[in-house]
Amino acid sequence: MGKIFEVKINRFDGGVSDDPREPLFNMGSLIKHFDVFSNPFKLIPYRSSEADENDGSTADGMKQYDVRHFTLGSNGKLYGLGKNGSGQPKVVSKAAPGSGNWTLEATAEGNAARIVGSFIEWQNAFWFFQGTNQVGKWTIGGTVTNSVGTVGSTITSVAQSIVGADNNLYMFYNNQVVRISPAGGVTDAAVSGLPSDMRITSVAPYGSYLAIGMAYGTSATTAPIGRSKVFLWDMVTTTTLADVVDWGEGYLRVLGNIEGRICGVSDKYLSSTLGLTRGSMVVRLWAGGVPQVMKEIVANQTVTADTSTITRFPRDVVIKNNKMYWAASVPFGLSTSTESTHHLGIWVFGRKNVNSNFTISLDYVEEAVDTSNFYINSFGAAGDFWFVNHSADGSIEKTDDSASYTYTSIYDTQILNGGDSSLNKKMLGVTVFFAALPAAGQVVLKYRINEETSYTTIFTHTTDNSLSHSAINIESSGVTLPEFKELVFRIESTGGAEITGIRCRYEVIDKDIY
Repeated sequence: MGKIFEVKINRFDGGVSDDPREPLFNMGSLIKHFDVFSNPFKLIPYRSSEADENDGSTADGMKQYDVRHFTLGSNGKLYGLGKNGSGQPKVVSKAAPGSGNWTLEATAEGNAARIVGSFIEWQNAFWFFQGTNQVGKWTIGGTVTNSVGTVGSTITSVAQSIVGADNNLYMFYNNQVVRISPAGGVTDAAVSGLPSDMRITSVAPYGSYLAIGMAYGTSATTAPIGRSKVFLWDMVTTTTLADVVDWGEGYLRVLGNIEGRICGVSDKYLSSTLGLTRGSMVVRLWAGGVPQVMKEIVANQTVTADTSTITRFPRDVVIKNNKMYWAASVPFGLSTSTESTHHLGIWVFGRKNVNSNFTISLDYVEEAVDTSNFYINSFGAAGDFWFVNHSADGSIEKTDDSASYTYTSIYDTQILNGGDSSLNKKMLGVTVFFAALPAAGQVVLKYRINEETSYTTIFTHTTDNSLSHSAINIESSGVTLPEFKELVFRIESTGGAEITGIRCRYEVIDKDIY
């Protein structure tokens, strides 16, 4: 009889690993739709989502308005930038973000083509771009001013606006910065020196500066290649920039400020053959010096390039609970060439507190996405509710306001090999631990060995109030557990089942000939 070993995993705050072979047992090769921040010793599933498309008269009436940039207003209402039948801006709202129907604001329509990418509340109004060169605003509860000001160039791309530390509003288009004073004065090209062969992609506050992220290219629909840069501007000087930071290879998509540091996420050739059919999503932090790569999720194939109507990596970003959230579709792990099997959803980077390590996770998935039009157009938050515009028809989903857990939350272990993939092992038994299983709770345990590309189910467990379940064979058939050299477990949770650990015992069977 060979030597018996045991692997036990009961900590999950490492999030998704950079490498599934990394021997760190607080990480997983895939974690999706689980909260890994609130409790390091528990995987807590998130609620599922529900359609949120009722315009007050028709259940799916909101689809036609294609609502983007969901924003919680200072008055507690939810707002979004929709469009009317002529494709012009139309601000819509919800009095109670988590429930009820949408309201079609009667006096909130612009007069020129909607431009998505920038929508912000400031000075009791929501501000946006429209047409080819207009800055517009809708005074909350009032009317639209279609041309608060105009800019000097045709707008081909925009980035989300931001209120500076100097209490001015800053809006961004092409490679230009627009300053709007509290009195409503519009100053185009507020700073010179931003490269004309780059476009602004995202901006974040950094103390008394703005960190202006830029990527090469001048088209709104063609993803640039090469390196991205972040320019620091003090919001005072008009001709010089304080500093320029080389953000490294890749298309810088989103910037945010967490813990006083600039966090940026780049698409490093995910949609380009330059990634050698792979590419990656790269998270960097900067607070002086050189930006540090904190996490890199390497893809296993090239994804379809962005077009004017489809994006696998929209530029919406949400900062809350000192973490940064963004949406992306990244194929990695066991993803196949079918895009509906890619890992699409709202990603998160951050940490629970200063005593924790920085973590990345696929925080929230949207299972309602049409698998023939597999993408998220825009998302936003109101408290702990997420709102997502997805697919090709303006569909809107929000976090369910009832405790519904119909989505499958998934945790895949790292590759388990006992430190030596050359040795044969025999799986003897496995146990999954969980908090007392609720009435609708279900835990499914699966495995994948060696170079297999699919999982085999060991058991499905649903006993109310139970705290664990063990198996010594495939429960549906009685077939013995397999021999392996490398092993990955997958735990699937539905119905609110909270996972607290997994333990496996195996015997080493040395069949090598020396």
